[in-house]
Amino acid sequence: MEKKRKIIKTLIIFSCFVAIILAIYLPMKLTGLLDKINSADELKEVILNAGVYSYIVFFTIQFLQTVILPIPAMITTIAGTLVFGPYIACIISLVAVLSASILCFFLGRKIGKNLLIWVIGEKDTLKWQKTLEKGKYVFFLMMLFPIFPDDILCLVVGGITSISFKFFLITNLITRPIAIISTCFLGSGYLIPFSGWGIPVWIAIIILGIVLFYISIRYQSQIENFIGRLAEKMSRKKDEKNTNEFNKK
Repeated sequence: MEKKRKIIKTLIIFSCFVAIILAIYLPMKLTGLLDKINSADELKEVILNAGVYSYIVFFTIQFLQTVILPIPAMITTIAGTLVFGPYIACIISLVAVLSASILCFFLGRKIGKNLLIWVIGEKDTLKWQKTLEKGKYVFFLMMLFPIFPDDILCLVVGGITSISFKFFLITNLITRPIAIISTCFLGSGYLIPFSGWGIPVWIAIIILGIVLFYISIRYQSQIENFIGRLAEKMSRKKDEKNTNEFNKK
């Protein structure tokens, strides 16, 4: 009886989640709004047209792109920076993304593997599950590298791992600001202008970015294995430290 209730509860939560996605995604797709927010300039106009509600609109977009909207975070963050400036855009983005990440974690924990398979497919679910089973530190390291899907990882961690919410939250509080601050202050041209002396600097950054992107794609499996080994090593050291402290007592 208890198992039946658990299944019904899971189905209800899953159905509500799907209904919310359809209620948000379909109107945006049918009205053409989703097509308008696939570039920073067009998204900037959408936010500006909201007038006094522009802050709420930007927060909502940042929140939804983390949870369900298929829009790159860089586009939404740069658009917000063009409207509000790097400082305000950074604060709003951090609050929105962290809130959405926490929601993803608890959605994964409540619904579990079924949600992940529905969202990313069974093959990718098993892939990330196998990777994250190497230790909780692998999650921290993967969140630091831009080649990994941060939002999907939040669902995976909540749904099919034993990683605690405390460690999950600390990881996000450290890694999320790095990406958002970099985008707000570099991607907007605030620190390095897109003219004058900034041109050769950006050329160098772009070349470096292309090289790093190529390396990350070309050697992704090696990078994943390296992170896995590093995470296992960190976990063993922590276990040895705890054992030594216990023996001393």
